[in-house]
Amino acid sequence: MGNKGIDEVSEGLLNPNLQMYEKKIKKNERKIYDLKNLINIGLSLSSNLNFMSLVESILYSCIGQVFVDKVAILLQEDIDSDRFYVHMQKGFENDDEINAIRLMHDSRLISYLSENCTASEYKSLKSVKDLVPELEVLSVLEPHIIIPMKSKESLNGLIILGDKMTGEEFSEDEKDFLNDLAKFAAVAVENSRLYLMATLDRMTRLYIHHYFQERLIEEIRRSERSGSPLCLIMSDIDHFKHFNDTYGHQQGDLVLKEIALIFKKMLRSIDIPARYGGEEFAVILPDTDLDSAIHIATRLRKIIEEHEFPGQDEPLSVTMSIGVAQYDPSEDEESSNLIKKADEALYRAKNSGRNRVVAHKAR
Repeated sequence: MGNKGIDEVSEGLLNPNLQMYEKKIKKNERKIYDLKNLINIGLSLSSNLNFMSLVESILYSCIGQVFVDKVAILLQEDIDSDRFYVHMQKGFENDDEINAIRLMHDSRLISYLSENCTASEYKSLKSVKDLVPELEVLSVLEPHIIIPMKSKESLNGLIILGDKMTGEEFSEDEKDFLNDLAKFAAVAVENSRLYLMATLDRMTRLYIHHYFQERLIEEIRRSERSGSPLCLIMSDIDHFKHFNDTYGHQQGDLVLKEIALIFKKMLRSIDIPARYGGEEFAVILPDTDLDSAIHIATRLRKIIEEHEFPGQDEPLSVTMSIGVAQYDPSEDEESSNLIKKADEALYRAKNSGRNRVVAHKAR
């Protein structure tokens, strides 16, 4: 056998080892990349206290890492409720079915995932007979894998991923990444929720006065930088003292809660509704000119006027007076100037017969 033949045999013997070595290098490079990515995601999540933005970041982190086209996150329904619902999703169209999903905090599935806190294949979970009824509730989400979000001793959410775009199964490395991501996400969600609790009025779940003042200053600065319009609504329930004297404070509290729900339902996600004090509500309307703000205020006023408030033998009704003002950088040196203009418009609405919208007109 000549030298050429010996070299070919040697190369053939070395190639399998070389290929294995190259695979290990690529796998380690991928792990280093994933670790760097995880650190960046963790830093980003831990510094984000805006609840909606935080949740969206979690979903997009999953999409970008494992290339799925359908993802959803289940979180507690409310600060005082442990029921889980789909807080946000990407890639689905049937909103009604998805919005109807509810899991009780003491359900078998939640208890199981809390105890077995690791990324789990949906089809594997279905082999546990006791879990099948609740897994069927989640079937509309077309789950492939479910990742529990556990902070300290409590499970505070579930991340649900559909099939990978490539049609491949999730690798063990990808599951490990998702488990680590879920740990970061759970802590970030808990911190953000605690911050949210500190900024929300306990009764109405609208923002408190102090938070409103801070956000108004922020939105004024943003408006100055971008040149985008900014409006403010100030509103007051008409004759609310008389209503409380007639029907009692518990009935009055129910009206406050119902009106707050109307505000949250009718306003956009970028709007900032607050309980300004007592029966007075304020709404910051970013990227909104005066005509649009008047339209929004008029819709709110009409819906509240037509709303039947429960609590008595017969439905009750209330009305609201609303003042609207637009931020003008040439005359509104402080946030208090804009509040004053909206307040003056509100008082004109009350003094001119109530149950109406009045706008502050520029001089």
